[in-house]
Amino acid sequence: MASSQPVPTALPQPSFAGLDRRLAAYFLDVLIAASVILIAGFTMRGLRAVGLWMPAVQELSPSEIWRGFGVGAKFSVVFGFVLSMGPIYMALFESSPWQASLGKRLFNIYVSDNEGNRISVARAFGRWFTKFFFNWFFLWAVSMGTIVGTSQKKALHDFVAGTIVVRGRPAAGGSLEPWRIMAAFGIPYVWLLGMYLTTV
Repeated sequence: MASSQPVPTALPQPSFAGLDRRLAAYFLDVLIAASVILIAGFTMRGLRAVGLWMPAVQELSPSEIWRGFGVGAKFSVVFGFVLSMGPIYMALFESSPWQASLGKRLFNIYVSDNEGNRISVARAFGRWFTKFFFNWFFLWAVSMGTIVGTSQKKALHDFVAGTIVVRGRPAAGGSLEPWRIMAAFGIPYVWLLGMYLTTV
């Protein structure tokens, strides 16, 4: 008599995001994150137009202004540049119920750990910092090669952070909390305004 034991079914394998989607999402996210610089710049122009702010160094070139800065002012400018690259935005969005930045969401991909779970804010920050570090040392080409050449389509920073980028939407779902949006864009905006007011 044939056995009536149930046949175990294999769990569906995730569809990993390819290089084309990841690059498109990345460039869109760079534009979104950098838009904070434009908004802060327009704010300062508005304040200047109504007489509430007047730059202390109006006739100097950017290089002369930079040489005149002290260590604290230079740190403020560099830190503002780093913030404009999107570390807070990326970390808060990728650790959210969306598990995706706006760029990734639009291209229907999201980030999870190797087991498919939502990542923490700390891991998302670490993932962004590792990506920034590798890109700074021109290892982005190696990352592109590992995305194309590995079965899970991982970039270098995915190997370090223990993450994968998957097509679709996370099963748990959920909406993006408003505080994440406010913090992701508000913190860099306030920092950049403070930088303009105190250094320029």
